[in-house]
Amino acid sequence: MNSERQHTELDLSDLYRDIIMDHRRDPRHFGNLENCSHHAEAYNPVCGDRVCVQLKVNPETRKIEKQAFEGEGCSICMASASIMAEEIEAMSVGEAMERVQTFRDAMQDKLPSESIEGDLQALMGVKKFPVRIKCALLPWTTLKEALEKGSKI
Repeated sequence: MNSERQHTELDLSDLYRDIIMDHRRDPRHFGNLENCSHHAEAYNPVCGDRVCVQLKVNPETRKIEKQAFEGEGCSICMASASIMAEEIEAMSVGEAMERVQTFRDAMQDKLPSESIEGDLQALMGVKKFPVRIKCALLPWTTLKEALEKGSKI
């Protein structure tokens, strides 16, 4: 039974690595978003990760109509940004803020990893490497800032 569990954990680890690398190689919603209504930029000087999140939010419905990100950094940061951009598609500003908080709480062990689903679950393994948690959180922190300030470029 124990070897079966180890085999399953290895299979999941391989799957999660593949998901992260897929998002790194083929990031979703990567690029510049013209006429965005919200944006924010962040930089982590320790590792060099840089992220810019751009959103087009409908002022009447408060729903995210389009989202994009630009940046450069490690695989974890770029995959996290790509997964984030997919996760928030068509969400309301409130729903996106809740998703940011849920992900942050799960990464900081305030919520069980099982509370995170889909491709985002692949990033839960980063918690084993505390120095890399900031890499995974940078896009989400940037998204939160963009949603809060709602500034135009």
